[in-house]
Amino acid sequence: QWLKSSIPSNTLAVLNGLAMDCAERQVLGADMSIALETFDETNIRIDVEALSQKIMQSGGHVLIALVVVQSNQFPRAVDIARQFRAHDFQVCIGGFHVSGSFAMLPEITPDLQEALDLGISLFAGEVEGRLESLFKDAFSRKLKPIYNYMDDLPNMEGVPVPYLPLPII
Repeated sequence: QWLKSSIPSNTLAVLNGLAMDCAERQVLGADMSIALETFDETNIRIDVEALSQKIMQSGGHVLIALVVVQSNQFPRAVDIARQFRAHDFQVCIGGFHVSGSFAMLPEITPDLQEALDLGISLFAGEVEGRLESLFKDAFSRKLKPIYNYMDDLPNMEGVPVPYLPLPII
């Protein structure tokens, strides 16, 4: 009963659906493709070195997005991000911890500052209508340190349908 999560992450499915929509719309241009790989660490352990080797073999241009990160998961997310940053890969962390911290606290907390100091971007708020620009920033290697949309929540009407690839479930 503890080997895998019994319920797949709906939020991860939402984000994967949004990313698939960006790929299908060719938001980086008609001559560029977006290859997506989705992992849920509640179902599979992330092998950073194996993924890093695969990324480097494919050219090394990547955005590692650690999403749906709750407060109890934030230290592990930073640990994973630190390992990817050691390869100079672009990393962005978003989820309940980042969004809640920005929403409720007047200053950047030490754990968020540590992430920023490591070159990890932070995303607070909803990504609907904004993932395209995040992909474009990553593609041009110009990720901002902070994407804070807590005061600008999007209209959710007509957004792409959540989707998780079968192997992840």
